[in-house]
Amino acid sequence: MTTTHSAPERATLDSTFTTPAARPGRPPATAIAAGALTLLVAGFGAYGAVYFTGLDGFTDLGLTFLVAYEFLSVLGIVSAIGTLRGRPLAHAGLVLYATWMQVFTAFKVGYIHETQAIPFAVVGLAVLVLSLAPATRRFVGR
Repeated sequence: MTTTHSAPERATLDSTFTTPAARPGRPPATAIAAGALTLLVAGFGAYGAVYFTGLDGFTDLGLTFLVAYEFLSVLGIVSAIGTLRGRPLAHAGLVLYATWMQVFTAFKVGYIHETQAIPFAVVGLAVLVLSLAPATRRFVGR
C-alpha cells in the first residue's frame, strides 16, 4: 500500500528545509569598526608577542605564552572576518576575544605593572562595545 502526501504536508516539509534569509550586503558601521580594530590589535599584538618574548630568549614558559597568545590572536582575526560576513558564532568569538583583552590587560597592569598595556584595554573595550551594539547584533542575527 502506498501513501500519498497531500499538498499542504509537502509545503510544510519543504518550508522547514529552506535556507535562512540572506543578510544585508554591507555590515553596519559598528561591525566594520569592531572588525577593523580587532584586525589591527590582533595583528600587532601577535607580532609584538613574538618580538618581546624573543628579547629575553625563548624559554619553555615563554614559548607556552607565545603559543597561547598567537592562538588567541588567530581567534580574534578569524572572528573579526566572520563577524563582517554576518556569522553568529564568529560574533561570539569576537566578544570572547575583546573580553580576553580586558582580562589580559588587567593581569599585565596588576601583576607585571606594565602600564604600556592600557591602550590594548581601551581598544578591547571599544571592540566589546561596538560588537555588542544593537546594529552589530542584528546584522549577525543574534
